Amino acid sequence: MSLDSITEQIAHFVGTFELTTEQARWRDQYEEFVALRRKAELENLEDPTRIEVKAPLKMNPGDYDPISYKFAPLKSDLPPPAVSPGPVEDAVLMSNPAFGPDVFFPEMLGFGDGVQFNVILKPEFIHQLIGSAVTYTVQKIHLNDNDVVGEGNFRDAEAIMEQGQALKAVAMSLHAVSTPSIHIQDYQSGEAIEQLIEQMQSPVTIDIEGVTVHQFHGEDATGIIVNGEHVDEMPDFLELMPEHHKNDLEEEEDEYGISDDLPAEWDQSEDQEFEDGHSIVAGGNFAVNEVAVTVGWVDAPNIVVGGQAVNLTFVSQVAVVTDVDQGEGAQSKTQVLQASDISTEANEAAWLELNVAEDPEQDPIVSIDWISGDLLVTNFIQQLIDATDIDHIATEITSSSTVYTLGDNILTNVTNILQLGTYYDVIIIGGDMISVDVVTQTIVFTDNDVIHGAHTTDAEDNLVMNQVSLKTEGQDSHTEMSANLASTVDLQEVDTDALEDALLNDPMFAGTELIRVLKIEGDLMQVNVIDQVTMLQDDDDVYVETPGGEEVSALGAGNALLNAASVTKMGVDSVVMAQEGEYSELMLHQASMFDSPEEENPELVNEAIAMLLEEVDAAANEVENAANLTSSEMATIDDGLQTMLA
Repeated sequence: MSLDSITEQIAHFVGTFELTTEQARWRDQYEEFVALRRKAELENLEDPTRIEVKAPLKMNPGDYDPISYKFAPLKSDLPPPAVSPGPVEDAVLMSNPAFGPDVFFPEMLGFGDGVQFNVILKPEFIHQLIGSAVTYTVQKIHLNDNDVVGEGNFRDAEAIMEQGQALKAVAMSLHAVSTPSIHIQDYQSGEAIEQLIEQMQSPVTIDIEGVTVHQFHGEDATGIIVNGEHVDEMPDFLELMPEHHKNDLEEEEDEYGISDDLPAEWDQSEDQEFEDGHSIVAGGNFAVNEVAVTVGWVDAPNIVVGGQAVNLTFVSQVAVVTDVDQGEGAQSKTQVLQASDISTEANEAAWLELNVAEDPEQDPIVSIDWISGDLLVTNFIQQLIDATDIDHIATEITSSSTVYTLGDNILTNVTNILQLGTYYDVIIIGGDMISVDVVTQTIVFTDNDVIHGAHTTDAEDNLVMNQVSLKTEGQDSHTEMSANLASTVDLQEVDTDALEDALLNDPMFAGTELIRVLKIEGDLMQVNVIDQVTMLQDDDDVYVETPGGEEVSALGAGNALLNAASVTKMGVDSVVMAQEGEYSELMLHQASMFDSPEEENPELVNEAIAMLLEEVDAAANEVENAANLTSSEMATIDDGLQTMLA
């Protein structure tokens, strides 16, 4: 016969108290036993507290006498040289090839007490020369958490997974441009740059019922934009999380009201997962792709470019969500957010005010770092979460307390990159200066649940969020290049003297104390490419029978999905002088497809998804029948779905 909860807790407490008391008594007996055993081991010693060390060593006399040593005689004091009868001229200091205590003085000059030696050493700046910084990060999570409890008329899990992969292909087709290359040679050759510029100038036009698209170009894409609207504040993912995950955060911060000084076994608070009642958790998944990149490798207030200055920024966010539930009160709410924050802040070079020569007529000191080839600062990051949590449960509940935890999966990919380099006063680039920032985010989420015999909880909400933050510290302004600086573009390391003369004769650096120069004979290429894909299928079948009429709570939703990318480029305000001009392009693309009964036109969305799935299947069949091609050949072939959307 089972005890009630109060009687069981009292019995548990009494038993714990008896065990703790018995343990203390055993501890006293054990310590007494150890003391007696050690006393018996020490009885054979005369005095345990006294230790005598004997070393019977005898050395033969005369073998170890110290070596005799005699000090050298002191040198006699020499009289100082006679004072020259004439006036003392400017002194000249000369040294032997090995400068040391014996200094050679010419006999033609006399020296008196009033002679002053002025030794001027030219400063030498020694620091570590920076090089290229290239990182590749690939993070992938594949999860199949498809649980089956009991037997019932369940949907086919394999068919659901195939449909999810088709939806993923649909989501990829909703991007305005194709996935950018992650090969450095494509950017060095200019092929990837030209392809990206062409696609940004003529992006894919998506005109399908049920698909919401927002595109912004240039200055219109700056600021905080959420779901196609400019807002004042970026939404906080932690504040908007489903209640199911908020409770977990509160539990981590809670101290349970038990003092740390008391034994842990005295904590008799009930575990929420084992409270009286019946609950089924088939959702509650947490999937996050997060990237934080901070780059401050090279920058200067003055940048001289022999070629063209190119700056490309592209952000593409796509979300495909289906949330259609069956059952009384089973429909959940899903919030879809696509947020972007692109900004540029002014940041003047703080050292310019201090870099002033004391003597305006004195030439500044020139320190030059040479890079013979290209300087690359690139970060290629790919993050993928592909998870299925398709749970099937059919059960009859007759116990007093029941908990089924079929979901509650936590999947996270996190990357944090910090690149810090050196600031210069001027950067001279023989080739092009290229800056590319591309972020593509894709979320595919399905939460089509079938729930019978259980009521949903208050945490029946989902959150789907794509978030991008691109911040640049330091504004660039463009002006024409002077003839003097233009002559420095093609100089090589053997022409160091010519480069110094050109900088010393340029009025831009007049009155400065030090000129730190970075001379790049090739291109300066800074590329950040981030691709994040999160796919979660949480399509559950829940059938519960309770002969006693007990209430059963079922959580089929409570999922939180996030793609977050943050890129911060630290620099200073720069004046860019490019011989072949400058080109800048900024584009933001947000596309979403949401199938839910709460939407205004769910029938149109269903038709759009069905049509796209048919097109994807047709394209897949063509790919299977086609010959194997290389990646470069595949890049020149238009995708069938892209053609349909154009």
